[in-house]
Amino acid sequence: MESSNEFIMAKDVSIKSDRIQGNTVILKESEDDPSYFLMFVGDAELTAIAKEKGLVEPKRPLTHDLYLSILKQAGVVFDRIEIYAMQENTYFAKVVARMGEELYVFDSRPSDAVALALHQKCPIWVHRKLLRRELSQEEIQEFEMIIRTVKF
Repeated sequence: MESSNEFIMAKDVSIKSDRIQGNTVILKESEDDPSYFLMFVGDAELTAIAKEKGLVEPKRPLTHDLYLSILKQAGVVFDRIEIYAMQENTYFAKVVARMGEELYVFDSRPSDAVALALHQKCPIWVHRKLLRRELSQEEIQEFEMIIRTVKF
């Protein structure tokens, strides 16, 4: 991992499903932190994360549940996940795991990595360059004034 001050540990994971805007997962260092990481996810990914947050209870194990049981029996221990880059509007993540004394790094979709981290209770690290900032009420009003003055 790059230096730890380049990442935040996301301790607050929230999800939102909206027919118009789609499914989103929001990661924050804390609930009241104005900086956040936002990703859009599909229905299956949203269900996996919602399951790990205790919001839904599927009747049958999900795909990641199967893989995690196999890996647990194989002695794999998950160290952390890192959401570290965005290229061409695609986020990149990696899963860091140990098997015995060996450290392994696996490429992952961020949504799968978040579901895995919630299930395994391992840290979720997000690179600071990927964070957005909530606008203050004053900034919103300033943007509204700019929009009103622009003639289309």
